[in-house]
Amino acid sequence: MVNPVPPPPRLRQEVIRTFAIGAVLLGGSYAVAAYGQTGSPAAPATLPPPVAAAPSASQNATLPTPSDNIRFGYTIHQSIEFGGHAVSQSGSGAMYDTLVDIQSGPRILASSLSMQWAGKNHPLLFDRLSSSSFGYGGDPNSVSTLNFSKGKLYDFRGTFRRDRQYSDYDLLANPLIPPTSNPFVSVFNSPHLFNTVRRMTDLDLTLEPVSRISVRLGYAHIISQGPSFSTVHEGGEGLLTQFWRNGTDTWTAGLDWKMDPHSTVSYDQTILHYKGDTRWALTGVNNVLANGAPVGLGVDLSSVWASPCAAPFNSSGVVNPTCNAFLGYSRSAPTRTLAPTEQLRFQSASLPHFTMNGRVLYSATTSTLNNYNETFNGLTSRSSLRESVVTGAARARRINVNGDLSMTWQITPKLATTNLYDFWDFRVPATNFFTETDYAGSSLLVAPGKATTTSTPDAQFLNQKTKTNTSLLIWDVTPRVRLDGGFRYRSRIITDAGGDFVPIHEEWGLFGAALRPTSALRINLNLEAMYADMSFTRISPRQMQHYIVRTTYKARSWLLLNGTMNIRESRDNVQTVQHLDHNRDFSFGASVSKSERWSLDLNYSYDDVFSRTVECYASTPAPPTATTAPAVCIAAATPFASTGYYNAPTQFATLSVVLNPVKKLHLTGGYRVSAVRGSTDSINIREVPGSLQSSFHSPYVNVTYDLAPNWTWKGDYNYYGYGEAGPSGPTLPRSFHGNVCTLAVRYAF
Repeated sequence: MVNPVPPPPRLRQEVIRTFAIGAVLLGGSYAVAAYGQTGSPAAPATLPPPVAAAPSASQNATLPTPSDNIRFGYTIHQSIEFGGHAVSQSGSGAMYDTLVDIQSGPRILASSLSMQWAGKNHPLLFDRLSSSSFGYGGDPNSVSTLNFSKGKLYDFRGTFRRDRQYSDYDLLANPLIPPTSNPFVSVFNSPHLFNTVRRMTDLDLTLEPVSRISVRLGYAHIISQGPSFSTVHEGGEGLLTQFWRNGTDTWTAGLDWKMDPHSTVSYDQTILHYKGDTRWALTGVNNVLANGAPVGLGVDLSSVWASPCAAPFNSSGVVNPTCNAFLGYSRSAPTRTLAPTEQLRFQSASLPHFTMNGRVLYSATTSTLNNYNETFNGLTSRSSLRESVVTGAARARRINVNGDLSMTWQITPKLATTNLYDFWDFRVPATNFFTETDYAGSSLLVAPGKATTTSTPDAQFLNQKTKTNTSLLIWDVTPRVRLDGGFRYRSRIITDAGGDFVPIHEEWGLFGAALRPTSALRINLNLEAMYADMSFTRISPRQMQHYIVRTTYKARSWLLLNGTMNIRESRDNVQTVQHLDHNRDFSFGASVSKSERWSLDLNYSYDDVFSRTVECYASTPAPPTATTAPAVCIAAATPFASTGYYNAPTQFATLSVVLNPVKKLHLTGGYRVSAVRGSTDSINIREVPGSLQSSFHSPYVNVTYDLAPNWTWKGDYNYYGYGEAGPSGPTLPRSFHGNVCTLAVRYAF
């Protein structure tokens, strides 16, 4: 390979120094936040991120040799990938931002730096440093890492992540006002929207990592802030802007003592501090009263013109002062939480034929709310409430003691037994004191009337004690067959301030097998079955079976097949509950790599999530599927019953092809698709299938060409298509199509 003509030495040193400093800063916790974005995280968990965001396999092929990159005593490798996205999108912009949110614009798609000491003497600060980053310039997710160490003295690892979380699914908590309503005010978008940015910094330092005694120090900082929209359940469901700002700081200190080559004792002290300063304020004040005062009717207009309000507007479009409406609303609940935690761990294999490990943890969390304040100014006609002010404070503690002990005894070379005992005991005592002052009234044009003040002290607690013991016998029948079986017993006792005392006892049967019939075939089988004499919630199982089978088969040296079956069945057959659910997952994969010039990967999975539980509800008018309610529903003053039926069979498939027709050209293409055809028991006459009957398609193509030594050109195309099979309902359609083209150049030096 012919190297390009190098720049003058002085200029080259300046370039290296500039990129080194820039990469370190991008890799540290001071990375500049991405600009110009109003969207959300990238594609959902069922689909991989765009191919453009991932480095290609050929990128390392053009790295210069170490002898060409020794500067300041270090072997230095650097790379930067810069380019941009060109995006075209049609259909629902809100859904595109919710599921994809890749926007047009220039980007620093990736950068990296590695420094390895190559001098004869020991360096002063570090002998190894690496940094990497991606996503800067406007992508919804960006990450930087910075790692460096010096021999046996210390090891430092740092990470900074920035995620934009955006969600605007217009069916979420949407009242779905029917067109027959008079007046009809359409609600095309969900009143519940989420658009926040989360920044996460993690710093970890280990002193003397390979010594007999080593010290670990850590700090983590998470801040989440930004706007979101919500509602308040007063009158016509008032619209609120939620000013989101929550932060968490965690300090960690640990000590590891290697007593001997086979035993280690560790102590950890963690202090977590949470600061919640989210507040709410009234929005959507788009109408006026006769006196010109701005007023908001909220989103649930079905309750606005209830008696004594005949209609929300008069002939001039002025709001009727006897209707449910909002003149003002605010709420603040500054919350502080301090959670110190101590943990002692040990592991040992010093005794012949025995291995042991154990852990004990104690945590005492205190959460305080000192200045709760909620004000409402408006009218709630059903209770003749004209204004209210609520103030107060609350305090809760969570005392948690948790520990486990595991022992394994190798009885013979082919027979072993293991026992795991786990103990968990927590209690949550809480107190609060709130004062509410209500002002009566029947018209928005009349000042609030008589005041009524109520003070309410309260004390609550929840305790739970859990003991679990699991015993297993492991038998290596032959070098190709391993069997294990055992028993698990769990005891739970739950008590609360309401006088509930709920003892629950569970018995589990366990069986596992690891089989290798041939050198090419592997089969792993795990079975669990559980019975409980009581359940605490309606969806907690009384009986449960769980089956897992995993197989891999290397049919040829170039053909690898794998398959998995994961089935979980549970039920609670109490007469007033009749809960039944299952999660059945079947997946298959094949990998073909017969030549260095091409490879193929194929994956398919089918997942069926089903549940059914007796539900009680009220509805006006009654939905067509309403049935006569059982006594348990009538006792709760809910006239209808539902089976709570929910079924969501989902299919997911991916196809990926990699081609290397010539040395400098690398091609990747494929198709990703997920589709769900689900249904549920409708208890709302305006409900539509929505995402329960939807599909998401994403074909992609990636081209990488090595232009010259150290230079690589990349082109990437992704198509995103989302659609729903059922009607959209009284909202905007949620289907969209998006084309994302990414062009980039990578320079490695």
